[in-house]
Amino acid sequence: MPTNKKEDIIFGICMCAIMVFFMGLLNICIHLGGFNLNSIKTTFIAFPVTLVIAYILETFIIGKINHILLEKFVKETDSKNSYILFNCFFIVTMMSLVMTIIGGLLGGDNLTTIFTEFFIRWPRNFCAAFFLNILVAGPISRFVLRVMQNHSKVNLVKQEINENETI
Repeated sequence: MPTNKKEDIIFGICMCAIMVFFMGLLNICIHLGGFNLNSIKTTFIAFPVTLVIAYILETFIIGKINHILLEKFVKETDSKNSYILFNCFFIVTMMSLVMTIIGGLLGGDNLTTIFTEFFIRWPRNFCAAFFLNILVAGPISRFVLRVMQNHSKVNLVKQEINENETI
């Protein structure tokens, strides 16, 4: 997991980018009637705005609530996997609730349509987002983080070697 603010930001952006792109693609394909060039183009057009919204929500609101929930449900003696699973469950639950509404608004739906179809859209989004997070976004983001952390360790060792050689 991230050990400093820089790693936290990069990990968060990586997670958000994967989740926003694929959840956006799923919902746009459903909204436009299938997977085609138009749905891919629309996904790429919507991606930057949706990414910014999702990252801000996750970082400043949902992430804070998630931290409180994790402190209540996960103890230091629990496994890393239990932390990952609870973190995924809490984040996906809250983000899918909020982004189902925001995604509908960004897609041009009115509030009546969004709330009328909410109990169709949200469970679908939750299930898709949960498995996307557990099986794709989480492992990829943790891999990127490990590579970044290993690179930092290598640079630190090189720096120590250089300092020792100059002495």
